[in-house]
Amino acid sequence: MSESRKNDDQAPATHNRREVLQSAGSAVTLGMLASAFGAAVPDAVRAADSPKAEGTGGQRGHAMTIVYPGGDDIKFDPDYYRDHHLKLIMKLYGSSIKRFELRTVPPMPAPAIPPAAGAPPPPKFSAAVNIWIANLDAFNANNAKHGPELVADVPHFTNAQPTIQFDELHGEMGQPAGAMKLGDTCLTILYPNSEGVRWDVEYYRTHHMPLIMKLYGKNAIKRFELRKGATGQAPGSPPTYIGSVNIYINDQTAFDAAGKQHGPTLVKDVPHFSSVMPIAFPTKIHGIG
Repeated sequence: MSESRKNDDQAPATHNRREVLQSAGSAVTLGMLASAFGAAVPDAVRAADSPKAEGTGGQRGHAMTIVYPGGDDIKFDPDYYRDHHLKLIMKLYGSSIKRFELRTVPPMPAPAIPPAAGAPPPPKFSAAVNIWIANLDAFNANNAKHGPELVADVPHFTNAQPTIQFDELHGEMGQPAGAMKLGDTCLTILYPNSEGVRWDVEYYRTHHMPLIMKLYGKNAIKRFELRKGATGQAPGSPPTYIGSVNIYINDQTAFDAAGKQHGPTLVKDVPHFSSVMPIAFPTKIHGIG
């Protein structure tokens, strides 16, 4: 991390955690900051008592997942976001953010098989953002401090309200996050949450994730990251997605060939850990902080 990042805003020493959360929750998160990018980390989630996870360097990481909808009436300017909004966030939040990634969604071709009559259309997205948090308390303090400035910038790049949630990192395989670069393709996978949904993150981490890496191989997959949804945008609300996965593609031809060969095997394994099928869509890294 650069010295300029280290010297940026930190959590004020005079604020304890409860004061920070109350400030972010009441004054910012549910009002102004909800339009910017999200909620304060819930009081139940703490860096010190988070359980360890294999493949995360001995500590369970924390992240935010932000998904912007797409559609004919949706405006989203990825260049403005990359050149202005992302840089503004990194300047204001400083070393409380470990990594920031903006990924855009390329135009999707029409499906080879039309959806069944009466079936709802698949959701459309314009962008996905992940923010990996380095310091929870400092991040929340910055939410409270800088929310209004961020909200004022939002109309410059979108007219849409994103889906926002807080996640815990449960596993990673392949290359480190820092090896991902601009232009890399990432298959973004989201498991929708609902009352009574079953999604076994431990089975995914110990069986499904290694199975994918074994079948696809390093030639096809550059990096694999697994996260579990912890809370939604409003304090205490459930996450929209119970689980999310980033699969960074090393070679598209090799990835497509592996999918054609091994896709049925992976689909058969889904009921072992999930009662819901995921939403999957390609994204491309457009900005990094």
